[in-house]
Amino acid sequence: MKRTNCLFLCGVLICFTAEFASAQKTTPVYKGLLRYTTLERLDSVKKEFSEMLNYVACCNPENINLRFMGMPYNLPKEKGVVVTPDSVIFNLSKKVKYAFLYSNKQEILINEYVFLGKAYTLHLPNLEICWQTKNLEYAKKLADDLVYFQHLKEFQNRQVEKQFESLASQYRALAVKPEISENERRYIVQANAMTQSKDYNRAIDLYEKAIALNPTNPMLYNNEALLFAMIGQFGSAINRMKKYLLLVPDAPDARAAQDKIYEWEAETEKK
Repeated sequence: MKRTNCLFLCGVLICFTAEFASAQKTTPVYKGLLRYTTLERLDSVKKEFSEMLNYVACCNPENINLRFMGMPYNLPKEKGVVVTPDSVIFNLSKKVKYAFLYSNKQEILINEYVFLGKAYTLHLPNLEICWQTKNLEYAKKLADDLVYFQHLKEFQNRQVEKQFESLASQYRALAVKPEISENERRYIVQANAMTQSKDYNRAIDLYEKAIALNPTNPMLYNNEALLFAMIGQFGSAINRMKKYLLLVPDAPDARAAQDKIYEWEAETEKK
């Protein structure tokens, strides 16, 4: 009975400590930095991120439904870090996971507060991460890793662009351009028919199938760019028209194509 009461009092104390500490005035002492700018560093950053989670003292979810008696989580031994194209996910407990979305572009700040000595926290959407004082340097590394993840899609897009630039360069150097295959023609005819019936999304899907067969057919990118613009996806329209110009920079309608890009850039700025 005494042991049960002791455990209960400890739980209450931990709860009180966590809640009281989080209410203290905090001072930012570090802002996460983008230390690496290439996709090649992804594996090493993911490994470092997993290691830095080992030095977290506790995690305090802001959603009370995720907590037991208001007590913060001590992260399990297995962090289960998963990096996806849109988020990094890790375990708060054996049953509860947390996902940090890259689309959240908040500054990653380490804050200092004083409660029974110095302590440090990092606030993420619906989550407060706490470190022991001696682990400030680990907190900084984890903050930098989160900034890297926030830019991950940019690195992925940059790599894809470089690969296409190389492909376009090879295409421009060809004295005789590749002929359209029968399967590619079938998709083009079907895409044109869907365009005529104003089923633009279906037409785009068919053009994507044609591009998969022949990624250096300029006409496919030009037509697809116009379709994306018609459904309001101006970022994709710009991407496809730029690919068209990379393949045929001296096309008769190159000036008009570049002007379309300028128009669509203005449309993206409205959003």
